[in-house]
Amino acid sequence: MDQAYILTRARLKLSPDIEASQPEHGVLILKNVPLKTYLVVEEDQWRLLRNFRQETLLQELLPKLITERKCPPMRSLYELVMKAVVTGIISVDGRSLAQTDQQNRAVEWAHSLRFGMAHWFGVAAILFGFLTVLFRPLGTPTSLSEILIGWLLICGCLTAGYFLSGCLLVGFEREVYSASFRWKHAFPHFYCNVEDGRMGGRLCEMSVALMQLTPMFFMTGVAALWYPKLVYVLLLGVFYVTLPNGKSPASLLLRSLYRRYPLSTTHDFIFVQNRLLWTLINARVKFTDKSYLLIFGAYTLVWLFTICVANINAFDLNLKGLTDRYVTSGGAAITVVIVFIQMAATILGSMAMIAWIAAKNVIHVVEQLEARRHKPPKMINQEVFGEDVIRYFQETLLLKGVSAPILEELSERVEGVIVDPKQYVCKEGEEGEHLYFVFDGAVEVLMELKSGRPLKITELAQGDVFGEIALLHNVPRTRSIRASRKSLLLALSREDFQQLIVRHIGVRDVEEIIRKQSFLHRIDLCQNWHPQALTAFSRLASIAEFKAGDTVIRKGMRNQFFYLIYDGLLEVVAEGKRVAKLATGEFFGEISLLQNSTATADIVAITDSHCLVVQRRDFLQFIGKDFLVGLQFEDISSKRLKHPIFPLTGVAYDDFTDR
Repeated sequence: MDQAYILTRARLKLSPDIEASQPEHGVLILKNVPLKTYLVVEEDQWRLLRNFRQETLLQELLPKLITERKCPPMRSLYELVMKAVVTGIISVDGRSLAQTDQQNRAVEWAHSLRFGMAHWFGVAAILFGFLTVLFRPLGTPTSLSEILIGWLLICGCLTAGYFLSGCLLVGFEREVYSASFRWKHAFPHFYCNVEDGRMGGRLCEMSVALMQLTPMFFMTGVAALWYPKLVYVLLLGVFYVTLPNGKSPASLLLRSLYRRYPLSTTHDFIFVQNRLLWTLINARVKFTDKSYLLIFGAYTLVWLFTICVANINAFDLNLKGLTDRYVTSGGAAITVVIVFIQMAATILGSMAMIAWIAAKNVIHVVEQLEARRHKPPKMINQEVFGEDVIRYFQETLLLKGVSAPILEELSERVEGVIVDPKQYVCKEGEEGEHLYFVFDGAVEVLMELKSGRPLKITELAQGDVFGEIALLHNVPRTRSIRASRKSLLLALSREDFQQLIVRHIGVRDVEEIIRKQSFLHRIDLCQNWHPQALTAFSRLASIAEFKAGDTVIRKGMRNQFFYLIYDGLLEVVAEGKRVAKLATGEFFGEISLLQNSTATADIVAITDSHCLVVQRRDFLQFIGKDFLVGLQFEDISSKRLKHPIFPLTGVAYDDFTDR
């Protein structure tokens, strides 16, 4: 799934077949009814998703959210969109990308139970079973037939429990999924998926869990009164349905009573930036329901204690005698040895895992070295037609506004080349000899990590250009480019680039492009920007000149620009005092643009200065087109404010109009 495409270029639309549960504590569940998929969101997230009722691009929505001061943290926004796409809540370019579970099929269920008597009967049956076992002697089977009868009763009780829970689910007007018989089980029984119960609310979930527990507890109580020899066997069934494993009926009952619904955006991250180790750890700590974990842990201890007490009572065991016999027979020493073996196995397993990861990285580095030693496969030339190429050039970012004669000559000089999927067009660090236009298909922009592993930054599609940085500044390739599918590229040689573009477009315009892009290439802010982002920013930015003493931004003014200092020195003045100096490569104005707020300090030029200036509307669209750049500005602004810049609350300070 191409995240870069979905978050920047895909047209997203909310599915029409969405059902929303009633909110509980600000959280609700969304269900794609045909696909039977679910998404747990906050009310604010649901309001955000409703912006996609009409087909729209996320990069068009982001400036609107910022202007209305309704933008959540960008990482959370991207994770929400990706989760909504995966679950089919949002469609991409008119089609669903959801990976559905084929087992989640609604089944025809002719029977139903009404909430009320069924609910209270379940509570009464569980109390009946618990109290009778507690106050009656605990019997054990004396023959194989009694064990077999008890085993059959457990299978029947499990079957009845799932059947009754399905009936009650239908009574709540919910769907029952995947009805089947589990033959490969210690207690073969009928089973049905009752996951849809959460759409009916906590009361529905609790009632369904009670119905699954009721037959087992009721039958155990009956046996305690009239046939005590079966009680011990039936207790095995009770302990099975009350297992603290997260999937048992008792665990479902605990969740319905005490657990907050975990948001889909806080675990099992899909958005690649959320897979950073610190992000995973922080999310685990921040969003874990600690009170529920405490309750679940206490329940587990009670469950284990109950098993011990039941066995001691059933077999009339002398606990002190057993302990003494265990120690004198050498059992304690064996236990210590087993524990040490387990610890050693854990340590060795961890070391083996580390060695495996290291070996994978070494193998990858060796493969990279081998790939560099061998020349890449030759790209196949392809004939292209002049009129098609001219029309294509008229729409590209780099050549917009270029005169027709130059485009005609360019169309004669370019060569069409076909690149196969996963084939590299150029690699980071190589000398650049050609400028490339993506005529058809798509290519990936890759950044080499310190480990040697390539990280996909973005994808370039039809109309995009790459390779100009190496030609403009005579530097090695700054990024690797690899075809993501079979693609047709137009290649222009370095000489033709200099003669046709640099010479004919005009020295002043070309010098300005080179001047801006060369500067952007040098500063820290743009070190991780891919070439397409550098080109787009240089196109948007104009160079503004300020004399010494000029006030660039005044406190309380409606700032409409992002400023990047090209040369000179400026100062930040608050309450008549200089609080900071700003030099070449530093920037300002982004916080008031992202917050849609007024300036909080004066910015004054100390010396004659030049700044690259981007209008507010263009700046917001720019960070929406490249999610890596957007995340970068969000992190920078949050560090400057010393608190997260998003989410914003309330209405905008000023009603700015887009220009």
